[in-house]
Amino acid sequence: MSTLIAGRRVLMLAIVGVGCSAALAASPGAAAPSRGAIERGRAVYEQNCATCHGKRGKGDAPGASTMKPPPTDLTMLTRRHGAFPAERVEATLKGTDQTKAHTPGMTAWKALFLADANGNETTADAHVKDVIAFIASLQAK
Repeated sequence: MSTLIAGRRVLMLAIVGVGCSAALAASPGAAAPSRGAIERGRAVYEQNCATCHGKRGKGDAPGASTMKPPPTDLTMLTRRHGAFPAERVEATLKGTDQTKAHTPGMTAWKALFLADANGNETTADAHVKDVIAFIASLQAK
């Protein structure tokens, strides 16, 4: 086998390995959300979250600069954490994140989703998952 062919094989294996590693790091054990989940999440987000986090999730809604602390830039979560922190976002939305509880101005949305769903836990959890899918779709590339 020529050196050129051997070198190309090594390069190809390296590219495949890096690509697979990046894909696994971005979503450990999770399937990509469906377009439907993202769109449902967008509707819920626009109704409940955009008021503070802005329509594009950058924490730049009108009046956000006066909030203490300011709303999180949701587009930078993956960059800040190395992978999209879906479990942490879920805990934040549900109000169960003990390491960083909601700021006084931030609502635990699961309770409101539960009320909107007439107490249907499955529907409320679906709203949370859909919002997570939408926020994941906002991540800076």
